[in-house]
Amino acid sequence: MRQMNRQATMRYVCVAAVTLAMLTGPAHAFEAVGESKDPLQLKYEREEQEKKENERAYNEQMKRLKAQAPTSTKSDPWSGVRSTDAKR
Repeated sequence: MRQMNRQATMRYVCVAAVTLAMLTGPAHAFEAVGESKDPLQLKYEREEQEKKENERAYNEQMKRLKAQAPTSTKSDPWSGVRSTDAKR
């Protein structure tokens, strides 16, 4: 009787160990593939990259506009609206 009880216990322990190994194997393999990032983290990285690209494009456009603008001429957009005799 005691021998049979010991065999049943060993069989139970072996089955539990094999089951545990089978269940943890896929989880461990999933993590080993590479660093998987959280979708929210990926969104933040994409938004940060877009922000940098927009900033770079804006700065390039401002440089182009400054190069095109005449530096020696001052312009007064309201000069046609003001009367010439109303100087203070």
